Amino acid sequence: MDYKPPIHFKCLIIIILAPVFIFCRQKTYDHIEHVNSSYTPWFTGSILPPSAINAQPGHPVLAPYVGATLTYGSYDNDWHCKETDNMWSITPYVECLFGITDHIGVDLYTSFTSNFKKGQHSTHLQDTIVLLGFQVAHDTPKSWIPDIRITFQETFPTGNYQKLNPLKLGTDSTGQGSFQSGFNLIVQKLFPLKTHFLLFKWTIGYLFPAPVHVKNLNTYGGGPGTSGKVSPGQTLMMYFSGEYSITQKWVLTFDIFFNHQGESMFSGNPGITSNEESNIVGLPCLEQITLAPQVEYNLSSNSGLLFGLWATAFGKNSPAFATALAAYYIAF
Repeated sequence: MDYKPPIHFKCLIIIILAPVFIFCRQKTYDHIEHVNSSYTPWFTGSILPPSAINAQPGHPVLAPYVGATLTYGSYDNDWHCKETDNMWSITPYVECLFGITDHIGVDLYTSFTSNFKKGQHSTHLQDTIVLLGFQVAHDTPKSWIPDIRITFQETFPTGNYQKLNPLKLGTDSTGQGSFQSGFNLIVQKLFPLKTHFLLFKWTIGYLFPAPVHVKNLNTYGGGPGTSGKVSPGQTLMMYFSGEYSITQKWVLTFDIFFNHQGESMFSGNPGITSNEESNIVGLPCLEQITLAPQVEYNLSSNSGLLFGLWATAFGKNSPAFATALAAYYIAF
């Protein structure tokens, strides 16, 4: 019998190979002699991956946004989604970009979330992310050179992750409790298409988490008497994003995001349940593919609004969710 790869595997191949085929057509696009567009494109950037360009020194960028999320299910180890009790989340988020020099910039991502489930609710900070970005190259028209940015990432465990209240039904778990260090490589290229413009971006990131000490009920499981150390799995992130300008102000945008996190291992005393059984601590390998179609309305070259949906398409040992997003972008 011929082997047919599952659809989630096909999606992953698209994320990896699509940028290669697109950049192979760069000669075709760059040799359009007459671009008939009457405008210079304005792009706010898609909402999920980091920026491919550092903020200019003295001109910081601020992007507050809010997401409303429904977590309605959970994917098992065989990529099958099973329904769970609904949890609603409201998450205000702020992204700040600062330029230090023409080639060095800092990005800050901070947020908190309010979770609601079966009459229980909690509000806590989420983990905070800081990026130190280095601009390697700028997009050069009629050449193969794209925007290239390398960022070094540090995730700070500001979210709530241990000594959780079992009566809160998981609404008070908002972080992983681990310092996570890693990098992102971001490549972006603008393609003129006679009367319109197309911007593609490809991002790959990798994180190395530090071990975290946990007590009692925590993000990784556990319960009464749990005390020990969890070694979270390393994380691979890949994004494929695009923006297509219909007019100078209106832009169609998308993100495809693949996330893989290795198994989280526990060592220590797991504690005992009320049934005299050991608590389960640690998480299996997680994989997830999500899609995020968006619409931009640019108010000027320095500001714009963005509206979108972000939802799981496939998953393994991961939650199934759908999020409505709204954001405002401004460069000072």
